[in-house]
Amino acid sequence: RSLIEIVRQHQFVELWQACRRQESPQSLSLEVAGEHLFIQAVATPLGQEMEGAVVMVFQDLTRLRRLENIRRDFVSNISHELRTPLASLKALAETLNAGALEDPPAARRFLRQMETEIDNLTQLVQELLELSRIESGRAPLDVHEIDPLAFLRQATERMQVQAERAGLTLRLDCPTPLPTVRADPGRIQQVLMNLIHNAIKFTPPGGTITVTARPFGRELIISVQDTGVGISPEDLPRIFERFYKGDRSRSGGGTGLGLSIARHLVEAHGGRIWATSQVNQGSTFSFTLPLA
Repeated sequence: RSLIEIVRQHQFVELWQACRRQESPQSLSLEVAGEHLFIQAVATPLGQEMEGAVVMVFQDLTRLRRLENIRRDFVSNISHELRTPLASLKALAETLNAGALEDPPAARRFLRQMETEIDNLTQLVQELLELSRIESGRAPLDVHEIDPLAFLRQATERMQVQAERAGLTLRLDCPTPLPTVRADPGRIQQVLMNLIHNAIKFTPPGGTITVTARPFGRELIISVQDTGVGISPEDLPRIFERFYKGDRSRSGGGTGLGLSIARHLVEAHGGRIWATSQVNQGSTFSFTLPLA
């Protein structure tokens, strides 16, 4: 068989021909169209012992290229998330330095804004560290048999004040008793509060957020349903990616890490997490836990 029948990409044939013609090693990196593959090829002449013969070595760099793209996106996202609060802090500090300190009411207002930006930076760093620990397996789970009603009630009670401040009704609606599950109650409460917080952020005043739980087969399905602005079909498949915020007009602040943390924690329990939504009609975030 000829080389073109084996490799199919004419660039590799041209690499082989160049190596034979120039009698020196040649290399080529090629992204194979339509196959999502990134291949590096090195052609080396065998020398006088086998004149005209060439050894070609192919290395699949697809995973390395994917990791490099992830790293590049991560740096870009971090830069964006840091730039906004730092620019705001710089502007506030310059305003104070330019004379606002002589106006105590204005100075206090600027200092409160600076405190808010510092809190945002602190949250970003904490969530980055948390996500790193979870992804690397350095956040051990204390999994045991628990009554899900306990963390369902605790999470809704802890988020009640935030909901009331936003002019929303937050309610827990599930049958009793519920079957026990195997989970780390602290971590699952963190997931649930994260989903409720997300619903509060994107639901206009007067709306309702409902937390439900129901057994299905060997799993318990827990859902947080809101009457908020919804998520576009284009954004829905990507909402659990780190830093992904979708439409900036509905981003409402935040780091874009919360849903990614929730996904990793649920998957660490052997569960699944997903979302359904219609624009301007609300969203439902659901996850599963294995029954005990």
